[in-house]
Amino acid sequence: MVEEVWIKKKEICLALTLTVLVVAFAVYSNIKNIEEHYPAENFLADETRSQSYGGLSSTGSQQYSKVISETIEGELNKGAFEDVIGELEVLTDYMEGYVKSLRMTYQDGVWSGTMICKVPPTNVTSFTFNARATIEANGTVTYINITMESINASQQNQESTYSTINLHLKEIKPENGKNEIIASIASALPILTTSLVWVAEGLIIGVPLCLASLGIVILVNRGIIPLWKNTLKKPK
Repeated sequence: MVEEVWIKKKEICLALTLTVLVVAFAVYSNIKNIEEHYPAENFLADETRSQSYGGLSSTGSQQYSKVISETIEGELNKGAFEDVIGELEVLTDYMEGYVKSLRMTYQDGVWSGTMICKVPPTNVTSFTFNARATIEANGTVTYINITMESINASQQNQESTYSTINLHLKEIKPENGKNEIIASIASALPILTTSLVWVAEGLIIGVPLCLASLGIVILVNRGIIPLWKNTLKKPK
């Protein structure tokens, strides 16, 4: 009688398996809902960008093309300049553009420079957000300016059909070792915060779900199954 009161290892394993299946089903359902919901919105967003930035508008007998010019300025952590420049070059190529010019200067132990990228108007918005994210991951974006110009389609050359993005980047030299420690802690803080959030969500959701699964397993194993077996037994 004492053994029946204790929770068996088999029941714990079944409860954990049930919990994993429930979580997997919930994640799968959320992913399917996102995939079904967002493609239409992305398509509309791409269409809107194409019409707003890369489309042709007519005034009388003339047609005009809208071209965007941008200026992005950022301050980078010391040692991050080379990596950011490389990522921006890859991003420009991915957005079907090209790097028109790159000027770099090394002075007082830090790098600074200007990169001019040419990107098709339909990809400007995506390029801007991705470039900002790249800089923010290695420093701070301090300034963004966006201008739009209408150009006569009959007079523009091949280069003028591309939007121009001017990127001005410079590394910030730490004043002393204490600032470097603070910068390291600040860079690790988002990861630590995310980890703590995941742990908290796991405790809030996972523990009650495991207990509920264990209760279901015990109910089925010790209540429903024995009752079902007794019901199937033939009377003597």
